[in-house]
Amino acid sequence: MQQFFIDDISKPKLSKQQIHQVKTVLKMRVGDTVRLVDFNGAGVIVSFVSPDFKVFNIIEPIEFKKKNTKLKIVASLIRSERLEWMIQKAAEAGVDEIVLYSADKGVVKDYGEKIDRKISRFNLIALEASEQSYRQVPLKVRGVIGKYDIEKEKGDINLFADTQKYKHYLDEITLNKDISVIVGPEGGFSDHERETFTKFGFKPVSLGANIYRAETAPVAIAVLTTSIDREII
Repeated sequence: MQQFFIDDISKPKLSKQQIHQVKTVLKMRVGDTVRLVDFNGAGVIVSFVSPDFKVFNIIEPIEFKKKNTKLKIVASLIRSERLEWMIQKAAEAGVDEIVLYSADKGVVKDYGEKIDRKISRFNLIALEASEQSYRQVPLKVRGVIGKYDIEKEKGDINLFADTQKYKHYLDEITLNKDISVIVGPEGGFSDHERETFTKFGFKPVSLGANIYRAETAPVAIAVLTTSIDREII
C-alpha cells in the first residue's frame, strides 16, 4: 500500500504531483486504498471515492509504535550519487536526521551557490524513502556545517565512528536517548578533527573489524541501533 505525507490529516488532500503519481504511475482506481500521514505524525488509511482522487473515505487510523531512541548522523560530504544512496537507505533504516558536514579530508567541501537546490533534492529523496518505508515522520537533511559547529549537534549520547581500536558502538549507547554520531569521509578524520570532537564531548567508537565506506557506515549504525530497540521496529 502506498503512503503519502500530506500537510493536514484533518483535511486530507493530495498534491498535484501525488495525484499524478496515483493516476499515471500507480494506475489506481476508485476504491483503492493508500496511507496518508501528516508531518505531525498522525495517519489514516483511506480509499478513493472520486475519480479525480480528491475525495476519500477514511477506513481506520494508523497506529505507530512509539519511537523512544532518536538517531542523528553528522555525515561527511561525499560525491552526490553515493550521498543520495546513503540518504535513501538511512531513511529506510530509521535515521531521524542527517546533518551534512564538510570534513578536513573530504573530497567534497561545499556546494556553493547550489546548496539550496542540493538540500532540497536530498530532502525529496528522504521524503520518498520515508513514504516507502512507512515512517511516521520523514527523515530530515540539513547542512552544510563545519567542525566548529558540531558542538551544536550534541544529543544525550555523542560519538564519532573511527577506524582505530575503540569500544564497539553497541557498548557505548543506551536506548531511550538522543544519539548523535559523526561519520567521516573515505580518507578518515584528521587528528585535529579528533581533538575537536573530543573537546566537544564526542567519544570515539568502533563499528567492528571491517572498514565501512562513508555511505555505508550511517546505514550500519542505524541497523545496529534498531536491532536492539524493538520499539523502533
